[in-house]
Amino acid sequence: MPSVETLLAHLKDETTPLSIPRLHWLSDLSDEELIQVAQVWLTLSTARRRAIISHLVDISEENMEVDFGRVFRMALSDPDPEVRAMAIDGLWYEDQDLQLMRRFFELFEKDPAMEVRARAAIGLGRYFYNACIMEQIPLSAVRPAIDALRQAFYDPAEPLEVRRRALEALGNTLEPDLPRMIERAYADPDERMRVSALFAMGRTGETHWAPYVMEALRSPSPAVRYEAVVAAGEIGIREAVPILERLIEEGDAEIQEAAIWALGEIGGPRAREILTAIAQGEDEDLAALADEALEELELLEGAETFMPLLEMDLEAEEEEAEDWLTWWEKERLGFEELEEEEEEDQEDEEDRDRRRRRRR
Repeated sequence: MPSVETLLAHLKDETTPLSIPRLHWLSDLSDEELIQVAQVWLTLSTARRRAIISHLVDISEENMEVDFGRVFRMALSDPDPEVRAMAIDGLWYEDQDLQLMRRFFELFEKDPAMEVRARAAIGLGRYFYNACIMEQIPLSAVRPAIDALRQAFYDPAEPLEVRRRALEALGNTLEPDLPRMIERAYADPDERMRVSALFAMGRTGETHWAPYVMEALRSPSPAVRYEAVVAAGEIGIREAVPILERLIEEGDAEIQEAAIWALGEIGGPRAREILTAIAQGEDEDLAALADEALEELELLEGAETFMPLLEMDLEAEEEEAEDWLTWWEKERLGFEELEEEEEEDQEDEEDRDRRRRRRR
């Protein structure tokens, strides 16, 4: 691998376009290499720094093997707000590093740029999910941030972009006033806030929101329809399947992709029929997406079939339960292999959702 000096010489030569292959050299920097990059970083023009970070974000979305985390963390202190905002995007895979969470919280509270604060709210949402839903980090660690984002949502003096991203992040929590916040946002005259309300509905996974989502699926707005499609998949709304089929036929590329994914999440005989037909169709891109959705459907239906085994009375049926759980453990390992393949293909839902949000 060429030296970091060679890479830095390339970055500093702003008369030549950036080489994407060479940017891979910024992955997995050592302490010494990071210092060298930091010494040169602010000598580059703002446009050059923006281009570098933008490319690194794109590369990290497509290739799970690279790790530009040290560059992105350095860029969180860049004087340019666009660079700082993109650096937050680049750290999408970080969701348990509490030191980074505190940095996001600091950016949310103190950064002068509205877009940076909005992106920081999105970043905090991933920590909320791991604390409130997955219970992988202490709730006490995210409580101050949850309270700050709630306050921002209710504050009419806050920019709309900050308020709506705060709501999206809070959708990953179990806060008692979250339903009221979502209803308030869905009634907002600004379409962008309604889009964020639908996003939060989906994150909750609550069937209570099904009527709202069904209504939004018929919206004339592509942005509203798209978010409703994703929410229908996250909530698992069977009644939405015929509408999703029609939306796939209408041909909006992003909505097609989201609807195919949603059918895989919702499942059921009709969803399987639709996905199978698409997988056997002539459109290779849609066929590939349908194949992935069918794999997810198989995974989910398998889990649903055998989940009751986990609720068996082990004391009364100990021997039988042990046999079943041994079988289940083997099946689970097979499911994990499928999940690993999906990660390698870089097509899991969380990545796709994040990429589309960034484009909007």
